[in-house]
Amino acid sequence: MDRVDQIADWTLVYPVLLTAKPASGTARAVDLAALDRLPGPPRISRADVAAFLLEAAVNGSWSRRTAVLTAG
Repeated sequence: MDRVDQIADWTLVYPVLLTAKPASGTARAVDLAALDRLPGPPRISRADVAAFLLEAAVNGSWSRRTAVLTAG
């Protein structure tokens, strides 16, 4: 196990093409390890990415995982 994994909690997020549109609340996160193709439209608003990051930090549901974000 890497030392960083022992002491740090992390989440890596790959958003698809970012837009400046308002949040839609329909962000979809897929674990990179389970991804075979992009789900949904290949765009997401910056506001939806921010909301996902906040939620992931608060509840820890994406702890030590990599998420690919698209619009739902």
